[in-house]
Amino acid sequence: MADAEIARGLADLQVAPITGADVVGTWVDVPGARSLSFNVESDSVELEGDNGIIAKVRNPKSLSGSIEIGKINLAALAVLLGGAVETSGTGATAVSELEEEAGTSVSYYQLAGQAPGVDVEGSAYRVTIKKALTTSGLDETLEVNSWNTPSLDFEGLPIGGVLLARAQYAVEVALPPAP
Repeated sequence: MADAEIARGLADLQVAPITGADVVGTWVDVPGARSLSFNVESDSVELEGDNGIIAKVRNPKSLSGSIEIGKINLAALAVLLGGAVETSGTGATAVSELEEEAGTSVSYYQLAGQAPGVDVEGSAYRVTIKKALTTSGLDETLEVNSWNTPSLDFEGLPIGGVLLARAQYAVEVALPPAP
């Protein structure tokens, strides 16, 4: 396996609800995923004395990010936003609906995004964000001559002290990630 990965694009994005004591539920595909961006940050605090810095500590890391999608999949949105998809009718009269409530319900989820490598071996680079909560969105625009590409923002939380996992695969392995 190469010691470095050259990843290009976003080939797959999947989400799974987190229930109870950080138990990961069934994975749901997010079709038409356009982007997954995330940022891990930490600031530090300095102790000054004797006209200089005598100590510096790093505060715990935090994670924030966003997702943009190109296809509407109500089952995936239910994981990301909370709620349940209700379907009525059959065949040509079938209607599926996801209601977004005004309350402050909390729906945690795990998400995994994978990018193919550009080498000839068919490698891949995968990021699994261990626990996330949507904090803004779903932002949508229905406009003449424009695509509707909804987006949302999320904040990450650790599970067992881990915010995210990055993995390089010598040969691409399909999502969802193994438990």
